[in-house]
Amino acid sequence: MAMTDSELKSKCFTILSEQVGNVEMERFIMLLNRDTFDYTEWRKANLFQGETVDSLCDQIEQFQKTQSVSAQKPAMA
Repeated sequence: MAMTDSELKSKCFTILSEQVGNVEMERFIMLLNRDTFDYTEWRKANLFQGETVDSLCDQIEQFQKTQSVSAQKPAMA
């Protein structure tokens, strides 16, 4: 089931806050509101540069393997 818009915003704010801190998160939000940022153009120019469908599939498979291994490990008491 897809997240609601509120759930998505909350999750993203939490991730940003944990990764860069509250001050930098606020700064980032201000930059987004102030700049004429075109995500689609940025994505085309920056995201997955130099990657092929095959290399991305390999990365996904590796990630899935690590997730399945960590899910099987018993919790330490």
